[in-house]
Amino acid sequence: MPSTTRPAMIVLAALAVTIGALESIPFPALPLLQRELGLDPAQAGLLSTTLIITSAITMPVVAKIADDRGGRRILLVLTWCIVAGAVLSAFATTLPVILLGQFLQGLGGGILPVSFVVARQLFTDSTPVAVGWLTGLFTVGTGLGVLTSGPLADAWSRQWMFLLPALVVAAVALVAPLVLPGGTRIRTARLDWLGGVLLALTLATLMLALYAGAPVLLALALVFGAGWVLVERRAAHPLVDLNVLRTRGVWTASVLAGALGASYSATYFLVPQLLSTPRFGATPSDISLYLFPTVVVAIVVGPVSGLLVRRAGARVALVAGLVLTAAGTLFLALWHDLPWQIVLGMLVTLGLGVGTASTATYTSVIASVREENTGVAAATCGIARAIGAALGVLAAAALLTSSPSDDTFRLGFLLAAVVVLLPLALVGGAPGWVRPKPVTTVP
Repeated sequence: MPSTTRPAMIVLAALAVTIGALESIPFPALPLLQRELGLDPAQAGLLSTTLIITSAITMPVVAKIADDRGGRRILLVLTWCIVAGAVLSAFATTLPVILLGQFLQGLGGGILPVSFVVARQLFTDSTPVAVGWLTGLFTVGTGLGVLTSGPLADAWSRQWMFLLPALVVAAVALVAPLVLPGGTRIRTARLDWLGGVLLALTLATLMLALYAGAPVLLALALVFGAGWVLVERRAAHPLVDLNVLRTRGVWTASVLAGALGASYSATYFLVPQLLSTPRFGATPSDISLYLFPTVVVAIVVGPVSGLLVRRAGARVALVAGLVLTAAGTLFLALWHDLPWQIVLGMLVTLGLGVGTASTATYTSVIASVREENTGVAAATCGIARAIGAALGVLAAAALLTSSPSDDTFRLGFLLAAVVVLLPLALVGGAPGWVRPKPVTTVP
């Protein structure tokens, strides 16, 4: 890595870690948050998915801005939204307030696809490795959020679960303007705000329909979606080029991302709930400790999977990641009576499988499009992952609400394994990495 790009990569890496941490922080402390805020399992499921849902709604807009005008400015705006949301979540005493804080944090979900835009500009010849680092560090951050939130909640208070990452993000936000490049100015056309609003309404009503189980909201989401398609087809400069969505590598990668998100989020939700049952009686600190090996493995898997994509191709890495994710989850379905069994299952599922599959998925979708569509293509994958993650958590929460027994946990893990194996037939649509054409850089 050239010395001139190292500071920028450090900033992007720090943001990937903290975004991952903030997304996963509520999971180990869900039992604690349920007690302090008086939440039932369904409300806990909503709390743990609000950030993901918000990311899905706002991601395409911020990604489009980054594609058109460069990623530097939008990254700075998003970092301060994260700080505000984390502070609000830390001091919330009611469910609506903490949901608002999670909403603001969710605006920062667009940082990952925007970071890919910057990384593709900085590392033209080694984009798969850079994407591998960023997705791997995002996974590391997810594990660190799980690892540190429990001890922070036990030793200090739940407030520090949110405040500590917020301090890191604030520090990065102060340094970022000094080291990030000016960006690539490919298009300067006016942003398609009508398309953005319709897409946001489509995703928001879809998520609410999934949570509430309301057919009326689902029908409304279809109406908004149809309106969005009509607007995008006629817009001179659409928010999302529908031709990009029809690209085989984009839609196949999105299906893979959705299945992966549904599988690992359900597992992530079920494991802390299982460990907090009387059989284990685990505290938030205990839950974090059990998941520590996953963090250690994820640190290595990200960059290694990027090298695997570069040398063996995205298809090989995708198959390996999906199979490992399913294998770890199946192990949990069969054996979850002892702590070491849960540790081993999570290590294989999240430490090895999800990290490998995520890197391959994002690299595949980026390779499918031209550089000016990097952010939108990555955001499409991110939206699919977010929708899948919300479905996974809500399905797991519904299972526990209806019948919180050992058979319920077994069924939840089994369904998570099946879901992640279903899209294996689409792996053949994943393209290999090709060197992108250079674009003009402006200060």
